Parts: sequence; C-alpha cells; structure tokens
Amino acid sequence: MKSQFVNVLQDGDRVNDYFVAVRKDLRTKQDGGKFLGLVFRDRTGEIGGILWNAAADVARLFEVGDVVSVRGQVASYQNRLQVRVEQVLPLREGEFAMEDLVQSTGDATENVKAFREILDTVENPWIKQLIDAFWNEPGFEERFTTAAAAKKWHHEFMGGLARHCYEMARLAVTLCELFPDIDRDVLLAGVFVHDIGKFEEMSHDLVVDYTNEGKLLGHLQIGCDMVQKKIAGIADFPEKLRLQVLHCILSHHGELQNGSPVTPRTVEAIALHHIDNLDAQTEAFTRIVRETKTRGQEWSDYLPLIDRVVWAK
Repeated sequence: MKSQFVNVLQDGDRVNDYFVAVRKDLRTKQDGGKFLGLVFRDRTGEIGGILWNAAADVARLFEVGDVVSVRGQVASYQNRLQVRVEQVLPLREGEFAMEDLVQSTGDATENVKAFREILDTVENPWIKQLIDAFWNEPGFEERFTTAAAAKKWHHEFMGGLARHCYEMARLAVTLCELFPDIDRDVLLAGVFVHDIGKFEEMSHDLVVDYTNEGKLLGHLQIGCDMVQKKIAGIADFPEKLRLQVLHCILSHHGELQNGSPVTPRTVEAIALHHIDNLDAQTEAFTRIVRETKTRGQEWSDYLPLIDRVVWAK
C-alpha cells in the first residue's frame, strides 16, 4: 500500500513510493549533458521532480501515464517543493492500488443519477429529444460518468465532469427561481452540453491530457459539432432553438480572450457563463485551501494560472 502522498510531503523528506508519471522532459545541461524534468501525481496532487544522473537511460524505462516507483529526496526550489530523483522504475499492474492514484470526490454514479433527475424536469419536447439522443447513444453514460472536467484546474478527476454538471444544474435551477424570465429548459440544455466536447478534447485515463483534436479544435468547436449532429437527426428541430443552444456552447467562456468565439448575447448564455465560472473557481479554491491546510500552511503557493496566492484561514 502507498504510504507517502504528495499533499503531505515536506522539505527534506525521503521519498520511496509510487506515483503516476504525468510528465517527462529530457533537457540539456549547460555542459551538454542531459537531465530529466519530471512531474508525479497521486490522488492528492502533483509534485515536480528532477533527475541528473543517466537521464537518457532512465527516460527510456517508462512512458507518461505509467505508474512508477520513485526514490529520492524532497527539496525546495524557487519556493516550490520538488523531488531530487535518484531512481524511477515502472510498476506492473497488480503492484499498485488504483485508488491511491485517482482522485475521485464523491460518487460519480450518484452525481449522474441526480443530474439526470434534474434534466428529467425539462418540459420542452425538442430539448428533451436532444438530451435523450445523447443518453441513448451506446457508451455515452459510461463516458459521461468517468470523464474529467479539466486537465488540471477544476474537477480534474475521473467523474469530475458529472459532478461539475450536477453542481451547475443545481445553481441553474435556483437562478431560474430568482429570475423567472430565464428559459429554464434552454439553460439546463446548456449545462448538459456546454462541456460535451471534452469527451474528445482530452483523454480520460490515469493522465488527463489533450488529444490532437483537442489541441487543434478545442472543446467548444467539438461540442458544437456533436450537438449539430444530434439536432440533424431530429426532424423539424426549431432553428431558433438550435441557435440558442449552440450559442450557449460557443459563448460559455464569456470573453474572446478566454477562448469564446462570441460573447454571451442571451440571458441564458450569460447565466450559463457565470454559473460555470462560479462552480469551477469555487471548486478549485476549495481544493487549494484543503491542500494548503494539509501542508500546515496558512497561505498557498503562488498560483501562476490566477496570479495570486490563496489564504487558507
């Protein structure tokens, strides 16, 4: 069983345990030799690593996504912890416990069930047909249940997408009670399909990473294509409704600089954007605070993605 987890490693600790290798970069030293830059992950987080000796030989021993046994020592470098690696060896299936490596908060199956119960309250017959077209697709529910919502920042674990959508749906229902002019069915449809393109944008294995399609097209375009295909299979689907749903997908990042080709221009689209961002940021901050407290710190490490540190109180 695994006994050392990323979130409790401290400067000076000796490491002798297993992790998922999520990155390996063979780089050149100033003297022309090679060293290996690494990132390791378990269910509690990630930590960088560096190996100086026989880097090229060690790099050939394993691939990104492999579970590896790591031996070394934790040290602080530029105010961040990393492992000065002495040895990395790949493990075989049966030599590790998957639950030590995969972060899964809550029961994804229960999240999917609760989310579907909310979707079942949709009354618009066209939107019901669109939703059912996805659920009736062979293998769709399994993919939806196991998919991560992101590579790193929020809901970045197996089952994360289901949890993210369920939380968003609950926010959407409350928002519609406060603002009855919102088309509830359109907003719930937007919640359901806004990230559907992430099925193809990323791989959803031990290591969540971007696919070629994801890097070249992105999940907004992919998601639009997926929804267009389903709508094409529904005879006489209303054109205005098609535009409303697709607009929700294309605008849900909110701003052009955040990747949306258009800004939100309907009340449902602006509502979707804000509940998406609210749920994503709150989940991410909650995780950061939890990890910071576990390390016995009052303030998190500097987070380049949001250009700040977070107070754990």
